[in-house]
Amino acid sequence: MIERVTNEKVRALAFQLQKKGKSLCGDSFFMTTTEDYFICVLADGLGSGELAHESSQVITELVKCCHEEEVGQLLEKCNTALKEKRGATVGIFKMTFADQQLTYGSVGNIRFVMHNPSGDFVYPLPILGYMSGKPQKYKISSYSYQSGAKFIIHSDGLKITAIKSLLKNHETIEEISTFLEPFTKERDDDLTYIAGQIF
Repeated sequence: MIERVTNEKVRALAFQLQKKGKSLCGDSFFMTTTEDYFICVLADGLGSGELAHESSQVITELVKCCHEEEVGQLLEKCNTALKEKRGATVGIFKMTFADQQLTYGSVGNIRFVMHNPSGDFVYPLPILGYMSGKPQKYKISSYSYQSGAKFIIHSDGLKITAIKSLLKNHETIEEISTFLEPFTKERDDDLTYIAGQIF
């Protein structure tokens, strides 16, 4: 499945496949853009199949309803919403256009990398664990980004090590997606990635 978001400020492309043999994907994502910001969430429900799908869908539906809120507030709400559910790992980021600031927060093994045209990378280290409604620590960080910055966020179903080179060496999100295609064939888990560029 491929989904796109495009306007004069951002272009993003999402790709998702469920684990082989499963009818439902345990990963869920949501992304949208307004005049002021772009926001994206990726959730990976623990395990696979129906219960994993249920947990990750709770996250994306909540962010869809409340995306005007701050990343920290959204993480708190997501954690509360997972009480008595299987649980999920979660990554949320918001890019505000006026001040060119990125705020990123996560729990668990969702990976995020951004490459600025000046050559520097943003690569927040993941926090171990997952959301399940219990008291949870979050790591929320803010970074500056430049026009032309490229990013990718992905679940652990995408097995790729040279993620920085991927962003550095490919000019468009379509080129990134084409390069990643072989890595989507040999998956042993639900797989989701979202690649984008900010202008």
